[in-house]
Amino acid sequence: MRDTDLIGADLRDTDLTDADLTGAIFLTQPQVAAARGGAGTRLPASVTRPVHWTAAAL
Repeated sequence: MRDTDLIGADLRDTDLTDADLTGAIFLTQPQVAAARGGAGTRLPASVTRPVHWTAAAL
């Protein structure tokens, strides 16, 4: 998702499993926290992986 502008995007319950978001712009911590992801989801350095994104939850 290189250069994808996520400003204002509603990511609630979006499955980001194995998505590469390292090049996404304007991705916020609340957006990531509202989405679903896993060990394979790659995030930009500005965003912390939510604790609920565990392999066991998938």
